[in-house]
Amino acid sequence: MKKNDNGLSLVLLRGWAALRQPLIAIVFGLLIGAIIIVACGESPLMVYAEMFQKSFIKPYYLFSTLVRSTPVIICAMAVGISWRAGYINLGVEGQMITGAFISTVVALFMPGPSFLVAIVAWVLGMAAGAAYALIPAILTWKFNVSMVITTLMMNYVASYITSYFVTYPLKDTAGDGLSIQTPEIAEALRLPRLSSTTTFNAGFIIAIAVVVLILFISRKTIFGYESKMGGFNPTFAQYGGTKQVKVMMITMALAGAIACVAGNAEVFGLKYRYTDGMLSTTSYAWTGLQSALIAGLDPIGMTVVAIFLSGLQIGGSAIQRSMGIPLEIANIIQCCITLFVSVKITIRFVKKSKAAAKEGGKQA
Repeated sequence: MKKNDNGLSLVLLRGWAALRQPLIAIVFGLLIGAIIIVACGESPLMVYAEMFQKSFIKPYYLFSTLVRSTPVIICAMAVGISWRAGYINLGVEGQMITGAFISTVVALFMPGPSFLVAIVAWVLGMAAGAAYALIPAILTWKFNVSMVITTLMMNYVASYITSYFVTYPLKDTAGDGLSIQTPEIAEALRLPRLSSTTTFNAGFIIAIAVVVLILFISRKTIFGYESKMGGFNPTFAQYGGTKQVKVMMITMALAGAIACVAGNAEVFGLKYRYTDGMLSTTSYAWTGLQSALIAGLDPIGMTVVAIFLSGLQIGGSAIQRSMGIPLEIANIIQCCITLFVSVKITIRFVKKSKAAAKEGGKQA
């Protein structure tokens, strides 16, 4: 009995450790939001009650929140796996765009049985996302180019290249022809709906599977240990025999492949075609980045935060329609939550830098 109690206590402690930081940040963000709501002449309790009813409580809005959170959760995992290893990957959006676009093209033009086409489309899309993520990794390795800059700039490259193809050679000319999008993929290739009244689909199940995969990799594999040690202390990891170049390449390729899954969840589960700007204007990758930072790169925490931030967007849109409260209130809360976490990260970085400088002075 005591053994079971100890196991339960360990699980609860791990859960609290994963959720403590995001919960504290969320509380402070909501307090700032309450102040702004009061300044707008509204009651924070009424506004928050309406917002949470129309994001987490009423079934229709809850399903809408889960649909929006699906690509955000997966993007957070792509960010987490790379940042945890010490590689500041800001290119998840570009990797998601590239992979999803390639998957869409394969789904549209590859002949054969639907089951085979679906597998090939997803595999080739994930390979394209991985290859696109490897470009900045190779540039960093060979030429010592900043990964932060290259990954960020490659988002625009991916966006503009896919925009050209969707606007011209692959544009759907059916109907009015005004929408910049590809034709629809075959119905047999689409992810099944899990609700008859909403757009909730199997993409959310895939997102949870990705979370479980990341948990397994990070906690149960040699690669997960090596990447974690490389993120904590690259010099120590290299001294311990870790091949940093190999770890970097695998990490970035894995992040790119996971990013593609986020885009595919949107294409195959919701839109059924690739539309110009569909993965950039929605800010899935950046919301995923916020989720990862707020949760301290913990997979469980990232999942909870991703769902919460998605709920803020759904609830914010709902209260804008029903109460006339600006949608920007939800954005302010989201940004305040990230700001509180950023302050903590900055303080930690300053302390670490001072400690390193003091240690260097002692050695001198």
